Amino acid sequence: MLILVFDTSEDRDKFVILYETYGKTIYYTLSRYNLDEHTKEDLSQDIYIILAVHLDNIDITNHKKTQNYIITITRNYCKNYLRSKNRHPEDFLDEIPEPQTDDDGILDYLITKDRNNRLIEEVNKLDDIYKSVLELKYINEFSNDEIASFMKIKKKTVEMRLYRANLILRERLKEQGDV
Repeated sequence: MLILVFDTSEDRDKFVILYETYGKTIYYTLSRYNLDEHTKEDLSQDIYIILAVHLDNIDITNHKKTQNYIITITRNYCKNYLRSKNRHPEDFLDEIPEPQTDDDGILDYLITKDRNNRLIEEVNKLDDIYKSVLELKYINEFSNDEIASFMKIKKKTVEMRLYRANLILRERLKEQGDV
């Protein structure tokens, strides 16, 4: 058992706020990977220790920035864990809804699932500069201004990366006959 000891009551209070506010965010981020419940609990405890160590770098007054910082730490820690265990993480996109019961519904579901899987594969093949902008835009629902502010780049750069990512994806999917 590890007990965290903070130098000041402000640090302790800040950590408690992080724990209470972003606990579900950490759990949700870990849930996007193929992990059992015990592993999720272990990793989340490790992440809280990392957050405690880097407490001075966290500005709890800026919710979006703090949330994205925690998501990034969680995702990177989980990927490193999975890499060390020689497993592969699931993709960051949401699961596809369950199929309908009639035959046409099942066929539509399978076609949609196949297309979504190919899209996910192509998104994961993108360079990190494109993938990170897509993730912030469509997963974390950041505006272009928020992405620019967070990544410390110009809004036009964000727009160009989104545009190029869409072009690349469209071209790759067209080659596969999906567009």
